[in-house]
Amino acid sequence: MTANLPRVGMRMIKTSLAVAICFLLYFARGEEGVPVFSTIAAIICMQPYVENSVEAAFNRIVGTLLGAAFALLVLYLIRFIPWEYRILRYMIISFAVIPVMYVTVLLKKTGASALAGIVLLSICLSNAGNPPLIDAVNRSVETIIGILVSLGVNSLHLPRKKAEDCLFVTGFDGALYDAKNGITPYVFFELNQLLHRGLPFTIATERTPASLMADIRELDLNLPVIAMDGAVLYDVKDKRYRAANGLDRELADAICAHADKKGYHYFRNVIWQNVLLIYYNDFKDFKNEAEKQLYLSNRRSPYRNYVNGEVPKEGIIVYILLVLKDVEADELETELKAMDTKEELHFLRDKSETSAEYCHLKIYHKNATKEYMLERLLAEIPQKKCVAFGSNKNDLSMLAAADLSFATGDAIPEAKEIAHKQLKGKNGDSIVRQIFHLYERLPWQKLPKELREKKD
Repeated sequence: MTANLPRVGMRMIKTSLAVAICFLLYFARGEEGVPVFSTIAAIICMQPYVENSVEAAFNRIVGTLLGAAFALLVLYLIRFIPWEYRILRYMIISFAVIPVMYVTVLLKKTGASALAGIVLLSICLSNAGNPPLIDAVNRSVETIIGILVSLGVNSLHLPRKKAEDCLFVTGFDGALYDAKNGITPYVFFELNQLLHRGLPFTIATERTPASLMADIRELDLNLPVIAMDGAVLYDVKDKRYRAANGLDRELADAICAHADKKGYHYFRNVIWQNVLLIYYNDFKDFKNEAEKQLYLSNRRSPYRNYVNGEVPKEGIIVYILLVLKDVEADELETELKAMDTKEELHFLRDKSETSAEYCHLKIYHKNATKEYMLERLLAEIPQKKCVAFGSNKNDLSMLAAADLSFATGDAIPEAKEIAHKQLKGKNGDSIVRQIFHLYERLPWQKLPKELREKKD
């Protein structure tokens, strides 16, 4: 079994190129100077993005000049100390690191601290009896050359063609979000870079909008998100529900009456006055420990609003949730399907938050699917093609509906079977890398055939 080795990144290639240019400049100057200082500076200053490099370059030029100034003072001081007391020289150089780094803090240029210390040491330790001023100037010039070369190389980029007519959508839990590690810093950074450059991107999740927003606060999303398994379309900018596929009120009341008759407790998730509320019966009406724990664990959350009372007439009942044993859920689902003569209901099971013998049975309107709400979103935006990413059962309809779909490396077998392609990676990093390669491709790279314009 071959190891899945990481690829050589563009930052590595750019760093190597910057070092090579520093050597070429060294030869062009008649091999004057010491190229180790320019090449070290080029490596230290290389950043993943040019915006970061500009700021880093400025900070490190400040650090270079500060390091050179302090080195000059130290060299003039230690020249009066006899060589046999050189240990004292080294102690003075060591303690000089403190003031030079402290000055960068005072100037609010903490990004320059490391290089200021490096320049100080390089000048002091490489001095071979030359006049201190000449050494300070030469080392500073070498270092600034490396900084400017790094900035110049990082400013170079190949032209790319954007797939502006494609909407990119991904599932959340199990895809972009990992239960153990959350969303990686790479995903936040790369996605925001792409979003700032116009990426049409959204998320389709089983979560409520409030629960989702708690984990994606750092993402600068521009498009509405598909939430609650496709039951709602939520505008993250205006903080309002753009669309909701709610249950027919008469049918919802009949479901509740039937559950009451069987002695089951239920939670009704309701949108009222643009707020999602969870209505429940009295606490003493809870029928099992699983639903009691669900209530107790969630009621203090700032992203869930529990209400003990009757649902307002204007409220849209998005779904009804019951916490039951598997046998009870099977029986209730069969009975409700018999009542549903117009076939308006959509049933979902979730065992991720319960013990083995229990499950969450969610009852939605039949149009409360990611596929349906994805079509609704595509009708509102310029993009008419869709690239989808997913991993679990709730992503299946979305993966099937997309023009091009990818299953993550650890997706369920059904998702891998439905998706057009499979990613090697098992987390959000692999999804974002694939989005980048599709959205901003190199001129000679073609879009996958699924995304090309269809000929008449």
